Amino acid sequence: MVIGGVLISMASVVFANANTRMSARRAAQVFARDLTLARSMAVRGREKVTIRFYESSEWYSVTTASGRTLATRRFGINADVNLSAIVLDLPGDSLVFSSRGIGNLAAALGTASFSAGRPWVTV
Repeated sequence: MVIGGVLISMASVVFANANTRMSARRAAQVFARDLTLARSMAVRGREKVTIRFYESSEWYSVTTASGRTLATRRFGINADVNLSAIVLDLPGDSLVFSSRGIGNLAAALGTASFSAGRPWVTV
C-alpha cells in the first residue's frame, strides 16, 4: 500500500509538471497565432491592424484601424490562458501591421516569455 501511495504521488508530480509546460507552450502558440491573424487581416482588409500590449495587467488586444476588435487575450491563473507570468520585452506598447502586412519593426524586435507554475516553466 505504501509503494502504491509513493507511485501515485510521483505520477501526480510528473503530470503537474507536464501540465505546466503545456500551459506555457499553449500561451506561446496563441500569441504566434494572433500575430499571424493580425498580419493576414491587415492584408485582407487593406487597413492597419494593431496589437496593443498592456504588460502591467498581462493582456493584449488585436484591433483594426476601423476599430474592429479581432482578439483580446488575458493571461493569468484564471484568464484565457493559464499562466503565472508573462514578460513582453518589446519596444513600445504596440505592434502595427500596415495594409501590406508589414510590421513596424524599425526598432529591435522584442521577445515574449510565457511562464507557468512554480518553479516557472518558461517558453
